[in-house]
Amino acid sequence: ADRIVVCRPGAPKSPRRVEPKEVGPILFVGTIEPRKNLDILFRAYARVVTGRPDAPPLVLAGRTVEQSAAILEPLTRAPLAGRARHLGYVDASVRRQLLEKASMLVLPSLEEGFGIPALEAMAAGVPVVASRRGALPEVLGEAGTLVDPVIDETFAAPIETLLANPQLRSAQAEAGVLRAREFTWEESAVQLLTAYHAACERQRRSKAPS
Repeated sequence: ADRIVVCRPGAPKSPRRVEPKEVGPILFVGTIEPRKNLDILFRAYARVVTGRPDAPPLVLAGRTVEQSAAILEPLTRAPLAGRARHLGYVDASVRRQLLEKASMLVLPSLEEGFGIPALEAMAAGVPVVASRRGALPEVLGEAGTLVDPVIDETFAAPIETLLANPQLRSAQAEAGVLRAREFTWEESAVQLLTAYHAACERQRRSKAPS
């Protein structure tokens, strides 16, 4: 354990958005692959639109892989057809435009090495609903909503709550911005340099004559 140093990525330097007046799309950003657990998101969103016909659209942005066609198939039929869409890979400028309008970012991943989309959303002032798996709890802390990613009803509940409560969206946006400020590339660089110095010192001591 004393040999392990965690150098967390830094949050983007982009400014906080102006909070939208209307309830914008529910946004997912990430590669369309099995570990992203999009099936549970699709089922959760189907629950949301069943109970709330005026719910905003679900928008997915991210590159595809071999398994993506099967994962995205539910978007071609009811209740998701016409309400959820996949934009494909988008560059940083388009991603920022999506974050400007989004009501929230949703990340139902079963595994996540870090969660840059969550950090980027928090820095922009977008509420985040994410699974309690992988590194996502470490990224969100208390600034977002963490839920069980295997039960669609459980995942749908915080989405519905955020859609219905603008005060909660604002509070989570503020908490996310503050949380994102804790992640800096300067701090990451200091941690990495410190780790190298420690490793070099251990090596020097191991080679020193006894």
